Amino acid sequence: MKNKVYIFICVALLVVTVVPVINLINFGTAQERVEKKWWSRSVLFNFDFAMSYPSRVLYPFGISTDSNQMIIGKDDWLYLGDHYEQTITASRLGPTVEDAETARKIGLATKLWDQWLTHKGVRGYRIMLVPNKETVYPEYLPDWAKPARHSVTDLLLTSVSQGLYVDTRPTIRAARTQFLEPLYFKTDTHWNSLGAWLAFHAFAIELAHSETDLRWPTDQQIHISKIMNREGGDLANFLRMSEVLQDSYVDIEIASEHPIETEQYDFDTRHLIASGGNPQISSHTQLPLLVKSEHALNQKKVLWLRDSFGDAMAPLMAYTFTETLQMDYLKTAPALFASMVETFKPDYVFITVVERKAFSEWFANPPPIIFAFGKPINFISISHGLQSVLNDMTKVEGKDAYQISGADPYITFSLINPIRSQEVPELVFELNCGEKNDPLQIQVFWHTAGSVFSESSSVHFMTNPGIITKDMSQYSSWTQAGSLTDVRVDIDSPNACPVLTINNLELGK
Repeated sequence: MKNKVYIFICVALLVVTVVPVINLINFGTAQERVEKKWWSRSVLFNFDFAMSYPSRVLYPFGISTDSNQMIIGKDDWLYLGDHYEQTITASRLGPTVEDAETARKIGLATKLWDQWLTHKGVRGYRIMLVPNKETVYPEYLPDWAKPARHSVTDLLLTSVSQGLYVDTRPTIRAARTQFLEPLYFKTDTHWNSLGAWLAFHAFAIELAHSETDLRWPTDQQIHISKIMNREGGDLANFLRMSEVLQDSYVDIEIASEHPIETEQYDFDTRHLIASGGNPQISSHTQLPLLVKSEHALNQKKVLWLRDSFGDAMAPLMAYTFTETLQMDYLKTAPALFASMVETFKPDYVFITVVERKAFSEWFANPPPIIFAFGKPINFISISHGLQSVLNDMTKVEGKDAYQISGADPYITFSLINPIRSQEVPELVFELNCGEKNDPLQIQVFWHTAGSVFSESSSVHFMTNPGIITKDMSQYSSWTQAGSLTDVRVDIDSPNACPVLTINNLELGK
């Protein structure tokens, strides 16, 4: 028994002595040792070097030592595992019933944000959808991980308002055959600078349809500046093999009349953090980062919420817009998002998101409520509506209220006299939800004589119960509608208002 104790103590002492020596030998330069505090336990007793040996043995057989984090594909291509948004399983199985409901919520929230941002003076709101690596290079996946024909991203795009999402997947897929160089790293989750440029160019082409006065970088200005070998990326690091697995680094150069020199500021304090050049910018910063570039193509301000795929795109944004306020969207709560819009007053709001993150709960969060409580003192009522149709609602016995009984509850009000929409910029009605006072989503429809209700003649918004005044003059579909005959109020969140009344609907100014 004593011998076993002695052996254990000797082995422990050997580990305590040898492991720090190995880590210090492999730690890098003297400056790096000081910066990363070589004396800390996390450095001295790091066993990552030992963990790499099982990976080196199993790697040639396509076996990952941490398959939940990453899987090994063909020809040294590595892919994220199911630890990240069930990436592989979601890709293999395709959309579920739950995905359809999530897509509906995201579609509604996106439309509400577009309306809210328009109300705040933002000229354009777009979400740039970045393809997953396996979407662009599915042929290198293991045979068992082949993606389904119809993806959850396809489902999402059928559920959102047309034009708000810019799908860069077709452009990136098509570009594979145009370039000898890969567009994504083999051993990393991300695209390289060439992939980022192709997506940015596709985004520019799409936005140019509505924003005709904006200037964008052209193909003639973008050149591949260098191709070089580099260590393995984040996926290789899961195997502790970043030094063993090599990758190819493709960088681009922007040929511009004036060199782009950027300044990076902490947006909250306006403190200068860095200046000079036009570097890639990491998304890992915890603070809103304001990037200024005096000689950019457009004297415009952009609020850019992004993920790590924006790192390689940051130089292109700085070349295109004089001010870009950048923040990781997952670190930007809806209240902070709204506050940044109020404070920065951007011309445009862009979001860059990789498709596996596009189903994040973040995108289903609605904006702040944009309506006024109570009827304005100087309100002039020009026409009012009488209830004519109820759907998926039943009368509560003994009460002047209705209980929601189906999935599509609404009340239609027929106007007592048709009225030109241009003459009645304000809609007023009273909504009561009994004891509940939580915010709920409303959709208001309208139509003229001889027409029917349609999505194109409707508006979503968030509200609390009470007397609600909604300014309709900001919506061209309202102001250009003509002579209105009917207005319909839909309850998009029935659980927030299971028993309700909607009374005293009026149009006026």
